[in-house]
Amino acid sequence: MKRTYIGLWIVIVIFSVAAFPAVSIGAPPTAAQALAEFDAFSDKVSQAQAELFRGRSEPLKALFSRASDVTLFGVLGGRGEHGWDQIAPRLDWASTQYSEGALKVERIASYVDGNLGHVVQLEKVRFTVPGQSEESLLEIRATWVFRRERDGWRIIHRHADSQLKRQGPAEGSK
Repeated sequence: MKRTYIGLWIVIVIFSVAAFPAVSIGAPPTAAQALAEFDAFSDKVSQAQAELFRGRSEPLKALFSRASDVTLFGVLGGRGEHGWDQIAPRLDWASTQYSEGALKVERIASYVDGNLGHVVQLEKVRFTVPGQSEESLLEIRATWVFRRERDGWRIIHRHADSQLKRQGPAEGSK
């Protein structure tokens, strides 16, 4: 009687096929890896933002999502922009308001979980207004929201204002 090993071959094929996606895609990043990627992207955003204050919008624009749900409430005021079609020209315009800028960032808090994260920070910008020689200082409170998309982390929201002076009750009063 001739023995066949079809059952054994089926088991080998099934295990091989089941293991293939894990080998080709790789394991999901650990929490430490995900945090490192997020922090690296946040640093890249700060570098690109510094370029905006030097009059160059392209590096920051490259980091924004092109999705229709992106929003921008910039430090220069207005009702805010919604969607890439509004944000791109606003960033181009904003870059014309600054030259020779230097940015210092103090991160207050950040959080990342899965495909969404945020950063809250204070920003100090020293710059000159194009065509003027006097240096200006801008102190900003900013919140950035990032989303991991198919091509990596992207900016999906920024809210910034210069309201650093406390309104209402003084510190320490009840």
